[in-house]
Amino acid sequence: MMKLLFPTDFSPAAENAYIYALKLAEKLSASVTVVHIYEVLEVHSWIEEAMDMSQLNEKITLGEFEKYKEQVELLKRFAKANHLDDIEVDYTLKESGEVIAGIVNEAEAIHADMIVMGTMGRHGLAEIFFGTTASKLMEEAKCPVYIVPNTASYRGIENIALTLQYKQGELELIEKALVLAGRLGAHLHCLHVDVFDPEKIKLRKEEYEHAFEGQSGITFHTHYELDTEKGILDFMKANTMDVLVMRVHHHSLFRELFSHSLAKRIAFHSDVPLIALPIAEKA
Repeated sequence: MMKLLFPTDFSPAAENAYIYALKLAEKLSASVTVVHIYEVLEVHSWIEEAMDMSQLNEKITLGEFEKYKEQVELLKRFAKANHLDDIEVDYTLKESGEVIAGIVNEAEAIHADMIVMGTMGRHGLAEIFFGTTASKLMEEAKCPVYIVPNTASYRGIENIALTLQYKQGELELIEKALVLAGRLGAHLHCLHVDVFDPEKIKLRKEEYEHAFEGQSGITFHTHYELDTEKGILDFMKANTMDVLVMRVHHHSLFRELFSHSLAKRIAFHSDVPLIALPIAEKA
């Protein structure tokens, strides 16, 4: 059985993302592990003499536990109200010195196939939140991360967009995205945004189309636009995409900033969820 990890901070964004986690679990016949990671205080030994830190952390843990119990009941009622209470859900509360590390460790411990989390989208301090939570998780996680903006509204998953640069190593990316689309019963739209259509791009597109010839559920598109981000968002809106898949480079000396920073901006500005696929750049 596939496993989804759902980290929650009990925010409205997390509640909105929970419906996606449950619907995804339903489609994939997966279980969901709900985890709340809370940070414990760490101080230097000279401060400990003036304050009893163990007692203080005990109070924090007790407070988090009480709050967690209340939230779990809310999530259970939420699942029932959406007729998704037959999904297998485990609930866990973990302390960690750092939230991102706690989420990544939990994902590895349960062998999660995907992490599903909410983000505040384009509200006020959202970029600070996004910079400290979702974007770091995209970098650190070894499994795909499904990021759901709080402005997103679940309407099913029928069309998935995948951004391509027509660079080395992308066939593996397409294969992974196609497997995911197949599991979700969705059509994969491979998109390249460019200013014009040079011969090199035409040839690479033909190569890709030939490589997936005979495969159903996949189409290759080229969209012309000076601004890559605008081109992706315009294509998604015009073609009613339900989710966007982007490659995120990490753990590599040859990491390209383009994919990661663009993925962050897209997830921040879009009402459409984003799935970040971690694929290391090959030398």
